[in-house]
Amino acid sequence: MAQVDVERSQEFRKCIECFLCQNTCHVVRDHEENKAAFAGPRFFIRAAELDMHPLDARPDRKEFAVQEQGLGYCNITKCCTEVCPEHIKITDNAIIPMKERVVDRRYDPLVWLGRKILRRDQVS
Repeated sequence: MAQVDVERSQEFRKCIECFLCQNTCHVVRDHEENKAAFAGPRFFIRAAELDMHPLDARPDRKEFAVQEQGLGYCNITKCCTEVCPEHIKITDNAIIPMKERVVDRRYDPLVWLGRKILRRDQVS
């Protein structure tokens, strides 16, 4: 395992789990109906940390973030990043890359073509 691979997720381990990011997230705070379907920034940090780890073997972590944690509800206002006492760039380094990887898997024409050719029609 190379150090550069480890450094990508190292920032997220600084989280002290104060949940200030959860408290200031407007998706949870302003929309009562989203609370059941939206995990929030703290849990996206954990999912991104695990997904970026070079030894992570779960291929469905991105889909889990979309379907079970409500990653699509986040509209990237960066309010969670602004209040983080550990200065973790939650939005820029965790949420946006997770969203980009989900979009790449679902909507990239080359990935779609590769799945069709290799007969792997399920999104993983």
